[in-house]
Amino acid sequence: MATAPQAQPDPDLQTGLQFLRAGWFDRAEPHFRSAHGRHGDQPAILHYLAVCLSQRGALGEAEALWRKAIAKDPNEPMLSYNLGLLARRTGRLDEAARRFRDTVRRAPAHVEARLALAGIHIDQHKFTAAERELSEVVANLDRALEHPDGAQLRPTQARARNMLGHVLYRLGHFGPALEILGQALSDAGEDQTRRAQIMGDRALAMGGLARHEDAIAEAEQAVALAPQNASLNHVLGFVLYFAGRMTEAITRVEAALQLDPTYTPALRTLALAQAAAGKIDDALAVLQRLLAQNPLDRDAVLQLSFLHLAAKRFEEALQVLEPYHNAAPDDGRVLNNQGLALRGLKRFDEARRAFKRALRHNGDDPLVLTNFGAVLVDLGRAAEARPLHEQALRAAPNDARLLTNYGICLAALGEKDRARETLDNALAADPNNDDALLARASLDA
Repeated sequence: MATAPQAQPDPDLQTGLQFLRAGWFDRAEPHFRSAHGRHGDQPAILHYLAVCLSQRGALGEAEALWRKAIAKDPNEPMLSYNLGLLARRTGRLDEAARRFRDTVRRAPAHVEARLALAGIHIDQHKFTAAERELSEVVANLDRALEHPDGAQLRPTQARARNMLGHVLYRLGHFGPALEILGQALSDAGEDQTRRAQIMGDRALAMGGLARHEDAIAEAEQAVALAPQNASLNHVLGFVLYFAGRMTEAITRVEAALQLDPTYTPALRTLALAQAAAGKIDDALAVLQRLLAQNPLDRDAVLQLSFLHLAAKRFEEALQVLEPYHNAAPDDGRVLNNQGLALRGLKRFDEARRAFKRALRHNGDDPLVLTNFGAVLVDLGRAAEARPLHEQALRAAPNDARLLTNYGICLAALGEKDRARETLDNALAADPNNDDALLARASLDA
C-alpha cells in the first residue's frame, strides 16, 4: 500500500494509523476523514477509511471507497484483497474468488489471499481446486520455515495444514488427511483453539476409516478443549451417529444446536440420527424446518426425499425434489431420486429418462447405474440392463441393493441358477432386504 501522500508526515494520518494498529477503529475514522478532506482521494487514505467503515458495518460505503482506490491504483494487491474479503462477507463468492486471484497474481507470496481463495473453493464444494491451492501454500510455507526467522509462520502453517486436511477428508482421502492433520497439530503448538479444530477434523477422518472408537475419543478431546464450540459438538454427534450410537448422537447434536440454533449441518445430522433411531416424524419436522429457511438446501432436499421414498410416499418425494430440480436441473443425485419416485409410481419411461440424465452427470455412481438397470428390466430390456449392473458391482461388489437388482435382472434373462446365487449373496449382506426376499421366493415358486 502506498504510504502517506505528502512529504511531511500528516498529523491526522499518523494519529489515525496509531489508532488503527491498536484496533480503535472508531477513534481512527475521524482522523482519516480529516486527512481525506485535505488531500482528496489518495488510495492510501481511501483504504484506511474503508477499513474503519467496514469494521463498523458500513459495508456499502467501504466498498465504494475501495473501488475508488483500486481505480486509482489497480496494481495494489491490498486493495483487491480487501475487496475480496468484503465480497465474501456479503455472500458474493464468485467475485470474492476473482479478487483473491487478482491479489495472488499481483503478489504470489500473499499467503492470506491464497488461503482465502482456498476457503472460497471449500464454500463452493470445489475440493479438488482447494486441494491444489492448499498443497502449494503448504509447500511454500515449509520452505519458508527453514529460514532463521521462519518460526513465526508456524501458526499460519498450522491453519493451512488444517484446511488441507479437511479438504482431503471431504475428498475421501482419509489416510492422507490424518497424516497432514497430525503435522498440523505439531505446528499448532499450544494454541488450544487451533488444536481443538484440528482434532475435530482428525475425528472425522478416523470415522471415514471406520475407526469409530478412535474417532469418538478424538472428538471428545476436541470438545474438552472448546466446550462452547457448536461445530465440535456437532462433530462428536456426527461420529457417534456413524458408530451406531444414535441416542448419544442425538443428545450431542442437540447440545450443538443449543449453542448455535442456526447451525445447519447439525440440523441435518440430527435428522439423520432421528431417522436411524426410528423417530421419523421428528426427522421430518427438522428437515421441513431447514427447507422453510432455505427451499434450495440440497442436503435437506435429498434427505427428505429419501425418507419419503423409504416410506413409499412417491408423490411427496417428487414434490420435495421439484423446486431444487427446477433450480439445478443437472444435479445427478436429485435426478436419481426423481427416477426412484417415478419408478415407484410405475411411470417407468419417465424414470428411465431421469436415470439416463443422472448417468450423464454421475456416470460412475453405482447406485445410479443399478437404478437405471432396474428400470430397464421393468421395461423388458434386461439385456441392456445387465452391463449397467455389472459395472455398478465392480465399484461396490458387496452392496445388497446392487446384488438384488442384478439377481432380478439375471432372473429376467432366464439365468435362474446365477440369479439364486446372486440373491443369496444379497441376503447374506442384508438379511432384511425385502426386494431380495421377494425375488428369491419368486424364483423358488
